[in-house]
Amino acid sequence: MKAPVSVFCLMFTLVLAPGAYAEDPPAAAAQPTTSAADDTPLVNPQVIDKLIDMGNYLRSLAKFQVDAEVSRDTVLESGQKIKTESFNTLKVVGHDRLYAKSEGDVRTREFFYNGKKLTQYSPYLKYYTTVDAPANVAETLHMVENFYGVQVPMEDLFLFGSDQAQIDALKAALYVGPSIIKGKLCDHLAFRQDGIDWQLWLTRSDKPLPCKLVITTTDEKSSPEYSAVYQWNLKPTIPDTLFTFKPAKGDVAIALKKASDQGGQ
Repeated sequence: MKAPVSVFCLMFTLVLAPGAYAEDPPAAAAQPTTSAADDTPLVNPQVIDKLIDMGNYLRSLAKFQVDAEVSRDTVLESGQKIKTESFNTLKVVGHDRLYAKSEGDVRTREFFYNGKKLTQYSPYLKYYTTVDAPANVAETLHMVENFYGVQVPMEDLFLFGSDQAQIDALKAALYVGPSIIKGKLCDHLAFRQDGIDWQLWLTRSDKPLPCKLVITTTDEKSSPEYSAVYQWNLKPTIPDTLFTFKPAKGDVAIALKKASDQGGQ
C-alpha cells in the first residue's frame, strides 16, 4: 500500500464537531452567526502523541513479523467499485534485513533485502529484478518508491509519525473509543487531512502496535477504501537466508524501469 504522503495515539477526551449533538434553536431565536471555532482544526494533542509513540516504538523493534489481511477498492471508469483481497507478510531483522510478500487477487510479489541489494520477484510469472540498495530499510524503501515507483507491502509502518510536516498536515485527530480487534482491546483513533480520512486502531498496552488501518480517499466521488487488519509476532524465528533472493530454474532476470520511464503504467 502506498501510505498517504502526509499520513502520519489511557483514555482520551472525545472531540466532537461544534454542535454535534446540540438541539436546533427555536425558530424565533435562530439568527445567522459566525464563529472562529467553526473552522478550528479538531486536533487532540494526546492522539498525536499516541501516533508518534507508536511510530517510534515500531522503528525501535529489533525483530518482528506482521501479517495483514488487506482489502482494497479499485474504481472502474464507469465509477463502479471492485474490492480485491490480499494477504501480506512483512519480516524484519534489525535495520538492514527485510522480507515482504503480498499474495492477492490481482498479483503476487515478494521482496528480498539483505542490506546491500533489493530484489522484487513475481513467483507466478518467474520474473525478478535486483538493484543495489542503501544500507538500511528506511532509506531503501524511500529509494525504490521515489526512483522506481515500487511500493513494498506495509512500508507505511516505518513512516508513521516520523515527519513533523506530516503531523502538521492533519486537520483532525480524534479519539473515537475502545474497540476489540481480533480479541485485543484497542483504541480507535480517527484522522483527517486533505483528500484523505483515515482510522487507526492501536493496542491499549505498553507496546503500542497497530491493530487495524482504514484509509478513505475523500477527493474521489466513489470514496474508495483501503483496509488492513494486523497480526503481530515480536519474537519470530527468521533464518538469515530468507533475505537474499536465489533464483530457481526458469526464473528470468529483467531490468527495473525508473518511474520516469514507465509512461504512467
